[in-house]
Amino acid sequence: MAYTWIALDLDGTLTNSQKRISEGTRAALLRAQEKGVRLALVSGRPTHGVEPLAEALSMGTFGGYLISYNGGRIVDYKTREVLYRRSIPEASLPALCALPHRYPALTAIVYHGATLLTEDPDNPYVRFDGGVNHMHIVGVEDLYKALDFCPAKFLFPGDAGFIARFLPQLQRDMPNLSIYCSEPYYLEVMPPHVDKGDALSALAQKAGLLQEELLAFGDGFNDVSMLRYAGCGVAMGNAQPPTKAAADFVTKTNDEDGIVYALQYFEVL
Repeated sequence: MAYTWIALDLDGTLTNSQKRISEGTRAALLRAQEKGVRLALVSGRPTHGVEPLAEALSMGTFGGYLISYNGGRIVDYKTREVLYRRSIPEASLPALCALPHRYPALTAIVYHGATLLTEDPDNPYVRFDGGVNHMHIVGVEDLYKALDFCPAKFLFPGDAGFIARFLPQLQRDMPNLSIYCSEPYYLEVMPPHVDKGDALSALAQKAGLLQEELLAFGDGFNDVSMLRYAGCGVAMGNAQPPTKAAADFVTKTNDEDGIVYALQYFEVL
């Protein structure tokens, strides 16, 4: 099978433990693009947090796509055209903003352009997320009153044990939203019917790409739909067990240039 496009999760997949693209991985992906393969960076990060990695991979020159907010936005990186957009329904905003008041183990984060909005700006999870995504953290007294827009998603970081117990309850309480974990300590809330697999399907239809020619890489819980959608789904060696179970192939870890290993195995390079 000739793979003509590659979908890449970012954290834990494209980037190593230092949140950087290794030189070996970067060189391999540049070679793939030189051969005509197109990249889609697919992440729970906001679009602003994906752009530096697209620049590192010269996607402004080669073309390619940014799929951010776990599938809530698709942007053609070369033209900056928004191809697909989904937002949290306005009616759901009060209940979501109230969650940290009802459950102090959680903190709420909302993204807007290059800004991260939160009621808890000194929270270590918030500081970390702002740094990773190169975003300006703005503390607000009342998150709901600060929202004059419908966000693409809410992120609720917190204790992994609490989130594991709380997740099924929240999914029952809010069945009209897409709710799952990207990491054990990250609870993500998206608009209905939003996930990485659905976003790749939408991109394929809009850009004339073939599902069977997609090679997708991931490591997290929220990558399962993407790996199942792809012609070939590749789990990193460091992936969560359900992600490995959903994959067609398991490569080396993100600290061992697992993407390079798989690209060589499937003769993309």
